[in-house]
Amino acid sequence: MDDWLDQAIYNSFDVISGKYTVEEIIEHCEIRAEDIEDPLDVSVTPVFFIPPEEEFDNEDIDSMILHFEELEAYEECAVLLKLKK
Repeated sequence: MDDWLDQAIYNSFDVISGKYTVEEIIEHCEIRAEDIEDPLDVSVTPVFFIPPEEEFDNEDIDSMILHFEELEAYEECAVLLKLKK
């Protein structure tokens, strides 16, 4: 699995589910970067599956659900299903 895609989907999930704001994710990445020596470590780069300035649609949600199903992350799937329009 692509670590970048996984991180991007989790970051977008956290934003659209209301867990964190984009700014909070960016701040967390900046703080984490101070402790990580590898600048290419995916956990220190604020990547997003759904660009922060864009609204999500059902196609985005469906793609994220498929990703979480592969990880057997069914709680995330349930949250996403509730967000479908």
